[in-house]
Amino acid sequence: MKYLKLLCLCMCLPFFSGGALPAYAQPRQQDPGPRHVQDTLPIIGLQQDTAAAQKFAHQPRFSPALKITGLVLGSAALWTATYAWVDEPLQKFTQQHRTAPMDMLAQAVEPMGRHSLLLPVTGTVALAGFAINNPNLKKVGMVSLGSLLISGGFTGLVKNQVHRYRPSVTGENHFYDWGEEVSDNTSFPSSHTTVAFAMATSVASVYGQEHGWVSPVAYGTATLVGLSRINDNAHWATDVMAGAAVGYLSAKGAVFLYNLTEQKLKARKSRLLLAPQAGLSSASFVASLTF
Repeated sequence: MKYLKLLCLCMCLPFFSGGALPAYAQPRQQDPGPRHVQDTLPIIGLQQDTAAAQKFAHQPRFSPALKITGLVLGSAALWTATYAWVDEPLQKFTQQHRTAPMDMLAQAVEPMGRHSLLLPVTGTVALAGFAINNPNLKKVGMVSLGSLLISGGFTGLVKNQVHRYRPSVTGENHFYDWGEEVSDNTSFPSSHTTVAFAMATSVASVYGQEHGWVSPVAYGTATLVGLSRINDNAHWATDVMAGAAVGYLSAKGAVFLYNLTEQKLKARKSRLLLAPQAGLSSASFVASLTF
């Protein structure tokens, strides 16, 4: 009887203690502290990502057309300021401080802006690229050739309409022979600078991403060509600026046309073949498109 009472007391003890189980029968619980910290970390990270996304969403975004408009207006404002306040003082300063080393440097880089010299070079590079089937060499040759043809045609048209006087003829930058059919005054824009920047942009567009040093060297050389024309008293600063813009835009346009043509050819599984034809007094390309 005594043992029966003791057994009943043990069986009822969990109920009187609020349903508590012995320590060995209770499920093991983890420390709530570290678990709480671990659970909140993803929430904190999510809140930070959400805040960053909201901050980015509230930042002003400009459309490509608006960016281009701003760039054009800014460039026009800079050119106008240079025309008004820099052209003549810079011309006087450079001619008063000309040195033999500067003349030698200008003479060394001047051929890099000759249209008649670089045009056959780019054609040869393009043919070499097709001959050895090198995509980059093929592209840089075709883009350079196209940019020189585009910029050369545009530069010649503007020169023959504006007829601006060179600084070697007059010390004032506002003399023109507008619209005259015959005139020796063809200062605007600088053809050497146009050619140099067309070549620099073409090379940088093809090789600049693979080799980081290509773009600074290409544009640095083109800038030296432009400065050489100011040093030689052949062009005003605004002539050089306009030539740089024409060369850059011509090359970018040639890159766009090349990429578009390449995409179309791949999509249609077409083939474009180029073959040179050389004569005693002329040279040309024959293009054949198979699709």
